[in-house]
Amino acid sequence: MYLDKIHTFQTGVSLEISTSAIQALIADANEGERFLEFVQIKRPEDLFPYLSVTVHHGADALMKRRSRWAREIRSDVLAGKAVSYDRFTRLFWRDIDESDPDGDEWHLHFAGAGFAGEITGLLDKVRSAQRALKRSNDVLIRMNWDFLNRGMTPQDQAAF
Repeated sequence: MYLDKIHTFQTGVSLEISTSAIQALIADANEGERFLEFVQIKRPEDLFPYLSVTVHHGADALMKRRSRWAREIRSDVLAGKAVSYDRFTRLFWRDIDESDPDGDEWHLHFAGAGFAGEITGLLDKVRSAQRALKRSNDVLIRMNWDFLNRGMTPQDQAAF
């Protein structure tokens, strides 16, 4: 399991990749909120903006070792705050001949088939929730589907 679990690397870094934002989006869509945003998720890469990374241990050393790429997220990582998955992955850019234990471990864990399988599983959950919304009898959700089927958003609909 790669998501919503703490991973400890040999470099002493412990981190977690959270899916809480996508879970919140699913809940909001079921309430008729953020509907258009939710139904637009179609591919694995559409999920990445909804993933966040929190470093639980070893943030100081990681930020020192990754200082060339850490400028925009350094303060949040050091404060133990969640940062976007996309921004966090930029830490692991490196020169081709560089020795990089952090990058090696990151790529070993999160660039392989196991992580891709978890992302695919998460996408399957999203698609299942989208199908459930299509079957919903909720008036607001039905209205949102009607707008989408007509190629418009509720904001495009005239008030009168």
